[in-house]
Amino acid sequence: MVSKVDINNDGIIDICEFIRMMSLQQNPLITPESQLEDIFRIFDKDGSGFITRDVLRQVMLSLAHPVSEEGLDDLMKRGDRRGEGRLTKSDFIRMMMNRCKQDQV
Repeated sequence: MVSKVDINNDGIIDICEFIRMMSLQQNPLITPESQLEDIFRIFDKDGSGFITRDVLRQVMLSLAHPVSEEGLDDLMKRGDRRGEGRLTKSDFIRMMMNRCKQDQV
């Protein structure tokens, strides 16, 4: 199964490969969005409904998507449309889905 979704053959399923794998599932209850919601809930440890820049760094590292400080700034700028310095669940899902679409181009 890993070899079918590990597009770059690095032996690791990163977030974009994971989303692709979820989109191939036959179960309509398991969607990429629902999986990203689960990921968001894991990292929203205090249940505030938000994740900060530091938490986003941890998320990206845990999903085998290391990001530089500049890249993190860019992600926050694109994801945090209200300029609050934090991401809502919908911000996070939209940002991750868009990031994966860009990676496929």
